[in-house]
Amino acid sequence: MLVYPNYKIEKELYQRGFQGVAGLDEAGRGAWAGPVVAAAVVLPRDFKIKGLRDSKLLSPKQREELFVVINKNAMAVGVGIISEKIIDSEGIIRATREAFLQAIEKIKEKVDYLLVDGIKIFEHSLPIDWHIKGDRKIGSIAAASVIAKVTRDHILRDYHQKYPFYGFDQHKGYGTAKHTESLEKHGWCDIHRKTFRPIIEKGYYQREEG
Repeated sequence: MLVYPNYKIEKELYQRGFQGVAGLDEAGRGAWAGPVVAAAVVLPRDFKIKGLRDSKLLSPKQREELFVVINKNAMAVGVGIISEKIIDSEGIIRATREAFLQAIEKIKEKVDYLLVDGIKIFEHSLPIDWHIKGDRKIGSIAAASVIAKVTRDHILRDYHQKYPFYGFDQHKGYGTAKHTESLEKHGWCDIHRKTFRPIIEKGYYQREEG
């Protein structure tokens, strides 16, 4: 039986007097290439999105359709994008933290409570709750997971035009067999995370351009 996220926590917070409850999630934290992307989404009170689930449980077509619905109907949407170069220089935890803070900053005038997927990795002046697997249980976090995932997918799809050898339009920078095969044949390119263990341990070299 399919389990869909609900809006119980948001409803309780609104009943307590909060005016803007944002769900937050990230995409790309474990990828071998490209940025990490975080999203913050404030949904209208009593607004329910049909078919909304954790983005990982949706097909690409479903994610794209929900991406449009969420952006059209949300009270606020904020996105933070931190590049692979910053990930290499500062580490993935710090980069993910910065992506979340960027997303919050972009909607700070419309939010007064934060619901974040995962374990605690940053502090904030706003009230904040962390929920492991929140994208499977909480509506606004599920919405944020869709925004983050689709935004990042679009970025990697664009990178595919510049680096067509790697199949970024298919695996989106994650560690698939196809990606490994491409790295073994071509080495890494500029958007690969050179400090990530799979890249270091395999001893991949930089691909010569042109």
